[in-house]
Amino acid sequence: GDDVPPSVAVLESPSPAAFFEAHVLPNRPAVLRNTLDSVDFPPLRDFPDADFLRQRCGQRRVLVKSLSHLDQEGRPVFVSDPELKLPLSAFLDKLEAHESMGSKQPFYLGKVPLRKELPELAEDIERALACPQRLYGSCFGDLVPTGVFTYFGCGRNTTPVHWDAHENLLLCVCGTKRLLLYPPSDARFVYPCNDFSRSAILPFARFEDYSPELRGKFALVRDARPLEVHLSAGD
Repeated sequence: GDDVPPSVAVLESPSPAAFFEAHVLPNRPAVLRNTLDSVDFPPLRDFPDADFLRQRCGQRRVLVKSLSHLDQEGRPVFVSDPELKLPLSAFLDKLEAHESMGSKQPFYLGKVPLRKELPELAEDIERALACPQRLYGSCFGDLVPTGVFTYFGCGRNTTPVHWDAHENLLLCVCGTKRLLLYPPSDARFVYPCNDFSRSAILPFARFEDYSPELRGKFALVRDARPLEVHLSAGD
């Protein structure tokens, strides 16, 4: 609609009340910056360390996504929910091989309930002085009982365009994350499919980059107005 903001607001360590009034109630996304640091929230320091993760819970078997295809820019697009289990240490080995030698990373640790799969890491988050759930969780009402979900992968990992049924309080612990956020008024332009939680359009692709065949098939995409967001560690 006409009330879609031109960009996503960046808020410097807002109070929960201010964040709730200005963004949660009117359903406007925001980036919260300079709210967490590695002193009060040690996972920012510890979780990017593969050796720390191996020592803490490397023996745990975790669910990963393994079904993917490469998009036109060579990015792996993981198209399914997690369907395979392997030790976290094996996943980390594959990740480090990809980071150091460019070998293929066939797995994406995505949509994993942390309390169930990696309870040691859930404990580290919950006992931190500046736990994000305690800081801002009250802004969203009752939280999902399963707790925090984690997404852990290599650079340029991509997922299909989708819609989440729950409000999201997303924390970037390491690296960067790029998102395209489509306002609800754009739903008719993004070709919902399945149970209307996913879209048939290409992720991170401009209409101008579509092939002639896809432009004809997804002609309404040209009218979509996604907001681009870039997150860094701590956002």
